[in-house]
Amino acid sequence: MLRSFEKVFTLLDAFTLEAPEWSLADLTRKVGMAKPTVHHIMSTLIKGGWVDRDPETKRFRLGVRLWEKGWLAINHMEVRERARPYMEALAESSGETVRLGILDTVDPRWVLYVDRVESSHAVRAAVSAEVRSPSHSVATGKALLAYHGEVVQRLAAQPLRAYTKGTLTNSAALQRDLAATRERGYSVNQSEFRNDVVGIAAPIWGHEGRVIAAIGISGPAYRITPAVIRRLGATVIATAAEISKRMGYVSNGGNNEKPAEAPLRLPGAQRAARQRAELSGAPHRGRRRVRGRGR
Repeated sequence: MLRSFEKVFTLLDAFTLEAPEWSLADLTRKVGMAKPTVHHIMSTLIKGGWVDRDPETKRFRLGVRLWEKGWLAINHMEVRERARPYMEALAESSGETVRLGILDTVDPRWVLYVDRVESSHAVRAAVSAEVRSPSHSVATGKALLAYHGEVVQRLAAQPLRAYTKGTLTNSAALQRDLAATRERGYSVNQSEFRNDVVGIAAPIWGHEGRVIAAIGISGPAYRITPAVIRRLGATVIATAAEISKRMGYVSNGGNNEKPAEAPLRLPGAQRAARQRAELSGAPHRGRRRVRGRGR
């Protein structure tokens, strides 16, 4: 039975942004299973709505049911709910696209974007529609990797892909960059994933004292200059610190932390939204919900 589940997950994992559709023959070669086995499993997944098959091309693609379950999981993530009003405020103050990212727990080569607020500019970063990016090449990913040393060791054990001339493919260079991230409190992506796209991100800490997510800004390099990076870096740190507080994190003043210079002021609409979310959402971590006996 467990072996059957492994086969199902192997087939589903074959579908990626780079390869969203597969023919039966190509999928069989990709996963290395017998063709009748792949056909049987895929037929079962189609019946359940997990996979679709184009009636004309006969190519498989992921079904709507998987999309629904994925968004159900994301919508139950407390960090997404807590961060949303601060993301909106940061997008408004910076004018750039803001993303909330987490490391892919199965494959930490990738950072997954669980929420996004688009830039108000007509010209935006070319990666605004991405749902995941290589963790070693984007600001949100590097803000996460900087505090996950064991993950960096796993990444360093395999070749790092180059996406642009600026991509850090050398393990030692990546380690130095992550050390600089910890020192200043925010990471910088200098066109390392997409040409002429710059990003800035800072880590978000959970109540257990570990980094659980990262919030970042990205935009065209001609707008996000070195001077703007320094200015927005302080704002991103402050935003991440406020979200961390909402997640129940209490700073211990350790060397791995960079104090926020000034908290980000939420506009009235975002402030009200945050208050409604806190009243209707889960109780703040670190506090106990008191219930009267017999009520």
